[in-house]
Amino acid sequence: MSTQTDARIAFPQTDKPLACQAHPEWFAHERTTAPAARRDIDRAKRACSSCPIAAGCLKWALANPGPSRIGVWAATTPRERSALRRRLTMRLGPDWVGVIAQADRARRQEPHRSAGDAVPKPSPMWSHPYQPWREPLSPDQQRRNLQLLDLAQRTTRPRSPHHKQTLGKAS
Repeated sequence: MSTQTDARIAFPQTDKPLACQAHPEWFAHERTTAPAARRDIDRAKRACSSCPIAAGCLKWALANPGPSRIGVWAATTPRERSALRRRLTMRLGPDWVGVIAQADRARRQEPHRSAGDAVPKPSPMWSHPYQPWREPLSPDQQRRNLQLLDLAQRTTRPRSPHHKQTLGKAS
């Protein structure tokens, strides 16, 4: 297994003391089913919930499966991170790390808005900011909505038969 890291996602840094530094034994487990390991993993997940760099830690762990192949990273186990990587690949494509890194760069370059700023930035899915309470959908917006709906229906997995909804029978 490769231990090289993907330089597009930087390892998060903070000056604050972190639980993963104070109690590394809670976070480093190869087996996640032993009762003692489960207790530590639950403790580590609780500690991650208040961590100031948890989001960055998760991005780094997802982008670097080799170095993060064991243990708890950002309140996730190896199995949970594998599932997240598969979902990211399905949603964003095989270079999902590049997509996320690009979005992070764009976010850092954006000027920070205060709550008093009047006009929100237009959504990338609309050609201009759409305000549904003020104007009806244009034919172009209707077509775009239908395209997005079609794409969503083609890319989502069908529900399993165990989740089949049934109508109540009349007596």
